[in-house]
Amino acid sequence: MTGPSIDFCWTRIGIGGDGSCAELPRVVHCRNCEVYAHAGRQLLDQTPPPGYLDDWATQLASVEADTDSATTSTVLFRLAAERLALPTATFVEVVELRPLHRIPHRSNATLLGIVNVAGELQLCISLAALLGIDTSAADAADIDRPRLAVIERNGDRWVFPVDELYGVERIEQRALGAPPATVARDAAALTAALFPWRDGSVALLDADLLFAALRKVVA
Repeated sequence: MTGPSIDFCWTRIGIGGDGSCAELPRVVHCRNCEVYAHAGRQLLDQTPPPGYLDDWATQLASVEADTDSATTSTVLFRLAAERLALPTATFVEVVELRPLHRIPHRSNATLLGIVNVAGELQLCISLAALLGIDTSAADAADIDRPRLAVIERNGDRWVFPVDELYGVERIEQRALGAPPATVARDAAALTAALFPWRDGSVALLDADLLFAALRKVVA
């Protein structure tokens, strides 16, 4: 019995391909896309042929090894004048701004409060404050489309506002360089590398160090 025809677009133009899909700026990660979800349901509804799972396990292991050695998948965003990136695997979703509720006697410049995301209350922080980024000169004209980014690692989930989201970019490992001594304040301690992008550079944050710093915010 022939299974449904599925376009595995995420391997061509999505995060597993060249990242040219026009929907990536909106959904950030293919797993948040309606096309990806529909394809998943189609796959679950069909019975795999003999040897199918073993073949795919071998192929995916090979692709992952090749990809990891050549490129790093990142999500790029902007806070005030600083352009930053985090590994794509840390991003859960990006949502529109919503009401922020301060936590009595706990909210401060870094811990902004809590927000409701998909029916669950999540801690919302100012990544700009944590990194020591000066936002005093920023105005409404500098904010393209503010949104809330939801990130997670090892069960720790955090939400933070971004002034602009650029989307997913695959960065060649050879393009990653050590951050210069001019990277200011706390950002330097959490920056894993610097890479060129468009007409400037982007600081790639170290996810492990970032989440460790975030845990100290509520300790």
